[in-house]
Amino acid sequence: MIIVREWNDIAVLAPSSDIDIATVPALREQVDDLIARGVRRIIINCQGVGFIDSTGLAFLLSRARRLMQVEGLLSLVNVSAAVGRFLQIAQLIDVLHVSAADKPPVPMLSPNEVPLWSKSIPILAGIEHLAQYRHRVVELISALPLSSDAVFDMALAAGEALGNAYDHAGGTGCMMSVRAYRDRVVIEVSDSGAGFEIADDETPEATEERGRGIKLMRMLVDSAEVKRRKDAQGTIVRLVKLI
Repeated sequence: MIIVREWNDIAVLAPSSDIDIATVPALREQVDDLIARGVRRIIINCQGVGFIDSTGLAFLLSRARRLMQVEGLLSLVNVSAAVGRFLQIAQLIDVLHVSAADKPPVPMLSPNEVPLWSKSIPILAGIEHLAQYRHRVVELISALPLSSDAVFDMALAAGEALGNAYDHAGGTGCMMSVRAYRDRVVIEVSDSGAGFEIADDETPEATEERGRGIKLMRMLVDSAEVKRRKDAQGTIVRLVKLI
């Protein structure tokens, strides 16, 4: 539930969950309605927000720009340290070219390398489930020798991959696997959509609220591959974070 309080031309919104591809449509409708009714100062209380994905970021940036054009202001309060760090980093994608090619190549795994553990997670249809899978990733990899920032980054990148799977296939026929090795954690998200592939040195076309997801994945992890599935129709996203 989103609570709205208004004083003259000021409004406070308090999302009760993450700001992501699942929740942005309702939040967008409320913010746009407030702007249309003359509200010029919108404060978003992020006390209940654990993650903001690329859709949420794009929405916040676009509405902040819209308010600036009418001498208004959008601001976030009670932002956690992890979300605050992400917002600082992620805004660079609007001014910098970020791709996996800018990073040292990730060493290939030996064909005989066996994961320390692995977990396969079927994805339920319905984008409202997205947040629970993002938080499930945190639960699974928090025991690994990763910093809290690295855990957050990997969970957020996995959320971006899942968001794309929901967007392109509605979550139907989707699967997420998490595998831990001695030197890395690997997350793969597969869907049964039309299939999409992008080269490591290719930059996706961006619009006001779309096109940031792949850039963010590349920024957050050591390797992010987006390929067409070879076993069936659809896309597979492979994310690697070195330990």
